[in-house]
Amino acid sequence: MSNLKIMLISSAIPQNTTAGELILYRHLSQVPELNLIIATDKYAFSSDEDPLDIQVNRFIIRLQKTRFSRFVNDVHQCLHPFFNYDKLRKSIAKHKPDLILTVAEGTYWIAAQRMAREFNIPLVSIFHDWWPDLAYVHSWARRILENRFKQLYRQSQLAFCVSEEMRQLLGTHPNAQLLYPIPDQLVAAAETHTLSTGKQFKLVYAGRLSGISGQTIQALCTSLQGVTGLQLKLFGPQPDWSDAFLQPLKEQGIYGGFISRDRLRQEFNAASALLVAIPFDGSNRRWAETSFPSKLVEYCKFQKPIIIWGPEYCSAVRWGCKHQAVLVVTSPLLQDLKKAVKELANQPEEQKRLGNKALEMAQGMFNPEKIQRHFVESLYQLANQKLEKTTYFCVKLFKNVT
Repeated sequence: MSNLKIMLISSAIPQNTTAGELILYRHLSQVPELNLIIATDKYAFSSDEDPLDIQVNRFIIRLQKTRFSRFVNDVHQCLHPFFNYDKLRKSIAKHKPDLILTVAEGTYWIAAQRMAREFNIPLVSIFHDWWPDLAYVHSWARRILENRFKQLYRQSQLAFCVSEEMRQLLGTHPNAQLLYPIPDQLVAAAETHTLSTGKQFKLVYAGRLSGISGQTIQALCTSLQGVTGLQLKLFGPQPDWSDAFLQPLKEQGIYGGFISRDRLRQEFNAASALLVAIPFDGSNRRWAETSFPSKLVEYCKFQKPIIIWGPEYCSAVRWGCKHQAVLVVTSPLLQDLKKAVKELANQPEEQKRLGNKALEMAQGMFNPEKIQRHFVESLYQLANQKLEKTTYFCVKLFKNVT
């Protein structure tokens, strides 16, 4: 396999942290033949590497932390993105990347879009979330941003969509491909799987506790506190909840903090079931429809029953219903979720079936080697198409000259 030069211009950058950064890290750190040049905000990059910093000045970042932040974002994302394009142009001219790669979130994808068009370099875009609905901008700016977001999709020679629903909503495209979040490497499941018989059922949730899912998880904590035979465990970065709410959760062992992956694996192996929670708030409907929870992909390899609590229109619920691989609860009522969990706690055979089905998904559809192979082969295929076209036009030009 020949070397492939990729310039990543993105707000999301490959780091062994969480969410989109972790997914990029798993994709881009495993293939030595991928020569990566990163253009981003170097102050957000915690690696020892020195990326190309194309942020014009720090004043914009400071303004984004003030009460004027929404207005600054309006301008930065919709009217005139402030980047050091001269530095970017010089780097592209020097390195001559085969492809430009970006993630459709934040602001740097706008620079990637512009440079790909200016230098006629194939553009590869990854669509993990419906960014216009997440951006902190005014409604008038959101409409402009959504048009640019869709334009990025149309301009991309290769578009990786995290769900089938994302691909459908973005529209027709000659090379839009489904690419689920890549999980960690498959590990051997625990040798013994203790099935709950209703006496003690441990429900584990791992991931972000703030943001879109914050209120949903808070309501869940309040509802499940003191329920006999049911223990809820939360793991993730400390949420932006009040101390009055969070401190009792710490004292009761409900919130376990942001722990290492080795410890998290131990918690998953000790769990009775693993939870995915999608908010029912209608204002987040399009996000729920198009995103695909990376925690769901991670959960599967632990051979535990997975419970998805979310609206019927969200991509995770649709996936679960299609493959009959999880317990789906589509009622927004907490008492209905509690009832479903209690019933599962008293059904050891169903726990076993769901656990085996989850492992089947981990070894098949969500196999990290399979997902990685698809990602890399698609990049090389696009780069080879560019080379073939260049060769064709060079030969044609030579024949015309002679």
